[in-house]
Amino acid sequence: MAKKILILETSVTIQKLFTTTLDSDDYTLQFSADGKSAVYDLFEFQPDLLLINSSIENPKSFEIVRLVRSIKCFKELAIALYSASPSPLDESFALECGATTFVRLEQKTLVLNVDELAQLSAPRIDKSDLLQLKKNLDDGFLFLRSSQVSFESAYKNAILTKLGTLTNQIESIEEMVKSFLLLIAEISEVPIAGLYIVENDGPHGYYVVSENIGEKEIADFLSVCATDFEKILPDYNASKINAKQLESSPAMNRFFNKDVQLSSYETEPLHTSDESEYFGSVHIVSDGNISGIAQDFFTFCVKSVGDIFSKALIVEKKIFFEKRIRRAFSRFVPAQVIDSLVEQTDENDESVGVGETRTVAILFSDIRSFTNISERNKPDVLVAFLNRYFTVMVDIIRKHGGTIDKFIGDAIMAEFGTPVSYEDNCKRAVAAACEMRDALETLELGDLVLPDGMKFDTGIGIHYGDVIVGSIGSKDKTDYSVIGDSVNLASRLEGLTKTYGAHILVSDSVFEDAGEDSFAFRHIDDVRVKGKKNAVPIYAVDKSADEFTPEYKDYYVKGMDLYKKGIWNLARDYFQKALSESEGDKAAALLLSRCEEFIKNPPENWDGAIAFNTK
Repeated sequence: MAKKILILETSVTIQKLFTTTLDSDDYTLQFSADGKSAVYDLFEFQPDLLLINSSIENPKSFEIVRLVRSIKCFKELAIALYSASPSPLDESFALECGATTFVRLEQKTLVLNVDELAQLSAPRIDKSDLLQLKKNLDDGFLFLRSSQVSFESAYKNAILTKLGTLTNQIESIEEMVKSFLLLIAEISEVPIAGLYIVENDGPHGYYVVSENIGEKEIADFLSVCATDFEKILPDYNASKINAKQLESSPAMNRFFNKDVQLSSYETEPLHTSDESEYFGSVHIVSDGNISGIAQDFFTFCVKSVGDIFSKALIVEKKIFFEKRIRRAFSRFVPAQVIDSLVEQTDENDESVGVGETRTVAILFSDIRSFTNISERNKPDVLVAFLNRYFTVMVDIIRKHGGTIDKFIGDAIMAEFGTPVSYEDNCKRAVAAACEMRDALETLELGDLVLPDGMKFDTGIGIHYGDVIVGSIGSKDKTDYSVIGDSVNLASRLEGLTKTYGAHILVSDSVFEDAGEDSFAFRHIDDVRVKGKKNAVPIYAVDKSADEFTPEYKDYYVKGMDLYKKGIWNLARDYFQKALSESEGDKAAALLLSRCEEFIKNPPENWDGAIAFNTK
């Protein structure tokens, strides 16, 4: 059977090209001179394919396509727009108005183009529908259909405008859902509408309902909604969702007739416009049939709102993330640091919450002989003092951009470089340590009782190295913290402050990053702490360059050089001279005693570093 093709073409030249190209028994062609004639010819000729020149005017080609598509029996008809010289938007506009395809006609490929167009076909037209509509076919019918197409276009524009206002509620998913469902109920003329959506903390269900609908009908509706939601997003168990009823509108009552059973149900998936992400579903049910135009508006509305809800979910995720950051850091991190952290984190970035490697300066501070102090004080006195002490120290650390990781009894663990990093993390850490040391002079002891002859003091150790950063803990309690060898080394350095009689000890990585001239650094020893193979040069941070005499420093440096080379008898003499310059200096006394011990019992495989095998 020959394929019947109706062609709306006013150019005699192009008509001739079609006639010549499709001159075979496979095709039967008929040409229409204008849009009105083409619609009449559709009923008489009943084609398999409608071809329309996209440059047709009065009415325009896209208006003709929309008009044809609005006629029930031609909804599936294959329609192609074509042009010999299309504009950049012609193809997308053709598809938007309802054409099946768009083809560029070129002289060299005209035969192929036309043949491809002729291959387009659709299910045969329903003859009974056609006959019924043909009875009413006149200019009045075409006018009404054209008016309806114009109404639908205007109504859809109004829907888009209304959907645009949802962005005013973008920081509240629930408010957005309520406004959207009330709009859906209105345009679809249904007494109940529901939406299931995957939010930051999992799937949620919402619905609006006429006050005249019973609990059983609502439960049945929600059960079907949950089932369809799982079909779209099978990874979620929708049966466990307790859908929330949102405030309805009295206007919905007019869409429910208690004498007619709820029987007509429709659902659409909720996704981004490019369908790259599916995150929910929208559902409606009505008593009696949902009209074709209501179904059309429902589908259009859901498809148009996908990107808006996608952005709202991103905003919700960011708000949740920001609240979590502020809750985790507010007591221990300066407000400006938290603000900076939030600004640096984009909508889809949760790197602060997961494990990542960073290079940070870790600071440990501990009160000397706290066990002895605690034995001499009542618990309430001790707690009151610790609160005052921690307040002073935390304020100093925050002032320099540090973050309090945790309190470990009387100890403080802090980091510089996470969650917000600076170019001078080591300088900030050492500056904070120096100010913490100086603050001890004015620290209010209150009723705290110290052991006889004891002065309140602390030790601080700082190391700069790689750590693993993230939220660490159980599902019920997590802390933003750091772990790794660098943390252990910082803790070991704090422990060695008492051994060497130094208030502050830092590793060589801190010394190198902060800069030799930035503080009064003094090389004090090379040590190998528990858990580390390589020796670590350690430095004391003096209050000023004048804290020790130039002679002391010269003696100590020369003694250390000889000590590391294993020339302990000569090194001993220099450490004795250093000790004479600074009586009571624990570091010089310690190195002197080692030299004396090593002269008697030389260590095997000496590499210049002493090992500390205790924590």
